[in-house]
Amino acid sequence: MAIYKALLKYGHSGFTLEILEYCEPDQLIAKEQGYIDLLKPEYNLNPIAGSSLGYKHSAETLEKLRNRDYSNEETRLRLSQAATGRILSEEAKAKISAARLGIKLSVETRAKLSAATTAIHGVAVEVTNIATGAVEQYSTLTEAGVALGVSRTAVKKVLQTGRVFRNNFVIKMKD
Repeated sequence: MAIYKALLKYGHSGFTLEILEYCEPDQLIAKEQGYIDLLKPEYNLNPIAGSSLGYKHSAETLEKLRNRDYSNEETRLRLSQAATGRILSEEAKAKISAARLGIKLSVETRAKLSAATTAIHGVAVEVTNIATGAVEQYSTLTEAGVALGVSRTAVKKVLQTGRVFRNNFVIKMKD
């Protein structure tokens, strides 16, 4: 980052941080844009307030983005960990669905998704509360996730690993 390099080069004493104006939150973007236009700050990467519009990635960054490899295990693990416990609202699900409408998947990818979907959809599970001995049955992983306050994916991972969930629940496939 340019500001980071400048701080290293000139030191912290070569910079100041000041509040230019106090304003209401609903006026913030307009005020920020006004100051960007007026002062044309050298280290501001985004010329449009509240947006990344106008930001230009370096050729090196663009090349890295083009050549990303989501197939390596480390990347897949990080993506999986980032999604663990996430529960999407119906609005978020609709947005994701709408965004993916035009995407064409290869035959191989469709086959993988189909196999994965078959493996997880409609899996009936039993959730046993270790403390009370109470056993709840759910017809899908999603249903169990909603009851436990986590995502279907989190339930699936606990089921696959055989771990005790939240030190209190044992999740197993229903016989």
